[in-house]
Amino acid sequence: MSGSRSFSITRLEADRVRRVEDLVAEEEPLEIQVNGASVAVTMRTPGHDEDLALGFLLTEGVIAGASDVASIRHCDVAPDPEADGNVIQVRLADGVALPLERLRRHSFASSSCGICGKATIEAALGKRRPVSAALTVSRTVLFGLPERL
Repeated sequence: MSGSRSFSITRLEADRVRRVEDLVAEEEPLEIQVNGASVAVTMRTPGHDEDLALGFLLTEGVIAGASDVASIRHCDVAPDPEADGNVIQVRLADGVALPLERLRRHSFASSSCGICGKATIEAALGKRRPVSAALTVSRTVLFGLPERL
């Protein structure tokens, strides 16, 4: 199935624990650059990135149609190995202006996946140390939580 990967997981059930294969949707950030300027970073299931970028530029009023685009392609050199395939470059046709200031986002997101508001793929892939904690929750407590809610 495109857009997903199979992983071996530990499934907790009320009366047992078992290892099973499970399909997990893939999601990665995509940085859209226009004429060399980063205009957006969005989350997407990889694939059809050109269509996504064109649709974004159309709905944002940057282009009126496909003829406003001279070229569209993935970046050849990624700033970070994790960004490989996650940066798409669009070159506008001669005479098509890039309204960069109108595209800038000046919004506050109180909750999100963490990508909203990022200006570049490098900012989206910022490295953080893993959280470590000694907290453990028993299976009885875990399976009792939905009823308590």
